[in-house]
Amino acid sequence: MTKLIVEDRIDRPAKDVFEAIVSPESLSSFFTAEASAAMVPGTTVTWRFGHVDATFDVEIGEIEADRLITWRWPAEVTIRLAQEDGATRITITEDQMGDGSEGAARAVGQTQGWTYFVCALRAWLVHGIRHFGLSDAIRAALV
Repeated sequence: MTKLIVEDRIDRPAKDVFEAIVSPESLSSFFTAEASAAMVPGTTVTWRFGHVDATFDVEIGEIEADRLITWRWPAEVTIRLAQEDGATRITITEDQMGDGSEGAARAVGQTQGWTYFVCALRAWLVHGIRHFGLSDAIRAALV
């Protein structure tokens, strides 16, 4: 089973990065079109993505302030935050990509999505730039 890992560094304290992800107002400024509620362990929130006309129920798992955020939607996602010299190392892991060419194609798409997530998060936190949704013209394929 393929596991996807995306890592980067954002020039903001871990507290800021954590709050940007768990707050529905902030999350909908850089990632979702709408988030129904804050991420609280054991709850289910709804995220709407306008650019792909999709809605997901997201089961929130373990949360540790400024360090860890987990959820299932249907795959399991883990975001780890680590303070590094005034910046934050962000590591996103998504399990259950699947095997073979189907799993590889899913991994390609999710890599694109998580890279966008980190770039949009950085633009929001560092520059106050809100995302305007992904273009429906962006495509990635495994051939």
